[in-house]
Amino acid sequence: MTNYTPKKKYYIPTNIEDKLSKEFLQGITRNFEMLDEIEGGTAKIIKADATGRTRIQDFIQAAFNHANDGDTLILPPGRYWLEKNLKLEDFPNNDQPCLLLRGKKRVHLIGYGAVLFTRTHAQGILELQLCEDCIIEGIKFEGYGEFPGIDPVTGYGEKGTTAGGYPTSGFWNYRKNNSFDTSARVGNDGKPFGLFGGGFIGNVGSGVLVHRGCKNIIFRACESCGFNYSGFAVGHLGDYLPTDLQYEDNADVTFIECNAHDNYSSNYVFSAVERPRVINSISDRAGHPHASKYHTYVDPGYGINSLGTLFPKANDLLITGCTLRGNKRKAIDGHAGGGLIATDNFISDSMVGGLFYKWTNVEQYTKDCIVANNKIVDCGYAKNPLGAIYIGGVQRQPKVNQETNAIVSNNHVKNCFGTDSVIFVGSFDRLIIDGNIIHGVPDELDIDNTIFEPYVVYAGYSIPTQPNFSGNVSNNIVDVDHPSIAGGILVRNLQEGSVQGNTIKTPNSLTQYGLRLWNCKDVGAVGNTIKMGSEGVPLNAETTGAVAHNTLVGGNAAFQPLQGQPIVFSLVANNGNGSILFKSGQSYVSLVESNPKGLEVKLQNVSPGIYPLVKISQTGENGLIADGYTIDYLYSHQVAHASVIIGIKLTKESDHVPFANMTHGGLEIEITI
Repeated sequence: MTNYTPKKKYYIPTNIEDKLSKEFLQGITRNFEMLDEIEGGTAKIIKADATGRTRIQDFIQAAFNHANDGDTLILPPGRYWLEKNLKLEDFPNNDQPCLLLRGKKRVHLIGYGAVLFTRTHAQGILELQLCEDCIIEGIKFEGYGEFPGIDPVTGYGEKGTTAGGYPTSGFWNYRKNNSFDTSARVGNDGKPFGLFGGGFIGNVGSGVLVHRGCKNIIFRACESCGFNYSGFAVGHLGDYLPTDLQYEDNADVTFIECNAHDNYSSNYVFSAVERPRVINSISDRAGHPHASKYHTYVDPGYGINSLGTLFPKANDLLITGCTLRGNKRKAIDGHAGGGLIATDNFISDSMVGGLFYKWTNVEQYTKDCIVANNKIVDCGYAKNPLGAIYIGGVQRQPKVNQETNAIVSNNHVKNCFGTDSVIFVGSFDRLIIDGNIIHGVPDELDIDNTIFEPYVVYAGYSIPTQPNFSGNVSNNIVDVDHPSIAGGILVRNLQEGSVQGNTIKTPNSLTQYGLRLWNCKDVGAVGNTIKMGSEGVPLNAETTGAVAHNTLVGGNAAFQPLQGQPIVFSLVANNGNGSILFKSGQSYVSLVESNPKGLEVKLQNVSPGIYPLVKISQTGENGLIADGYTIDYLYSHQVAHASVIIGIKLTKESDHVPFANMTHGGLEIEITI
């Protein structure tokens, strides 16, 4: 009996103790023999100057060109100097990279210890086009590493506008690899751009660019840094403008255990791709190294960016198990996309925001989003912060155009701050915000210059005509003590849903609300625990839904509105306002008095949007009597959250009679709020 078993073409020993057997040695020998026969191809070592002293893109490109499907290409450890390769064909915009892998299948490029670098600003190194089932593993891509300076007020630099920096709007993102000569363009200072690092300002270069219909590409344990656009890029807007090259979209491009850091615009960027993935990877310090929280705009500096564009989008982007630290603008950013899943990531120290996923217009939508199990720390302390999580659908559109479905659950958010809130989701179709823990504000927050007064959690949108259709906000823990916090949880313009089981602690005396439902319809607020300081409103519920069983402490929490709470009292006539005896609900009544229409019951601590149910019956042996005449007609003349007026008439056809005219009898009144 043999002591090894075949698995594919290799042999795995089954009896280690018999490791000196003839069969074992034959099997292991055969394994070594097959190292040059991987997947039907061969293993080839790329030989070139690894000292970094000479430009060797031609040598490596020759190896790429001669690679057959299934080959493994091995790049030995060392430093490899590369520059733009003008010999590469089929680049209609003259935007050649240093290296091109085109039309290859099942090629495995391995380069542990190998560094591919360029000495030119805005020059990208490796492009993949029309490739399938390829793996790039262990290679470091290194860009020029320095960036044009930034405006000291706006913070704009190479990605700038007429407001500051270099005015590159209109061609930034579209012109790559020094194909667009900008040296004579005039900047905001009236001087020509000139050259920077031997390249053209406003052109973009990336360590890696995957585009033009690539399928099932894996980058494993690669590193990319020092590029003025992105460390790793999938999709290129220049494929559509200035000329639409009719390239096919990409699919299934995955980055596993990669490290992108210190790139100017972003560390990872995606467009024109289905199902991209970033798994167990690192994104550190994207943005200009001199970006400051005091700048008007901290832009760019995106850790992982799903690009906002009218052109093909990044659909169903998965980001999981990643570490994103010190990315100057946002750790995760998307302005358009057909789906984002961000789970189990660690995000820290982004000046503007942690995760941002928001529409630009109807064509640039943000459809589906799951943000779960992330730890987000110290985000949102710049001049215009956007908080830990900011998600927004298409505004002021019919339901068919608005379909943003979002789940924000089980995130730990610590020391974050934003303009509207720490966690904001607006203009949505269906929403779940559940099980999040939110506490603290950033240590870096400039308290003296902060003009914003956000809620901690904000679900909705500020325009009354912007409905949010279905949503549940439940089981969240909010614990923030800060004078700039306006409230704990705000749910606004929601049509149907529930707000339940939340624990809200906002003890600062300047905080206005604990839990607020504003202009909602069929939304219940049940079982929440709200603790405030000496001031503020623990619960304000503008809703027609059930409001019940909430525990309120502090602020004006002497009373709480309870949907279904009965106010029951009897009133005995006495030629005045009557002699009143409450059976329940006295805390909801401020005054009972005669009214020209009959009797008015003024209510308190009843939220707008609640319409009480009123029941009236006469008491006394002969019923209610006025000047010797019996009252035969009682009805609800006016019913509102602030007041109930009971109409009193001798008959249905007669005039109203004030309750002060009553001499005998009385009323039993039940008002259910």
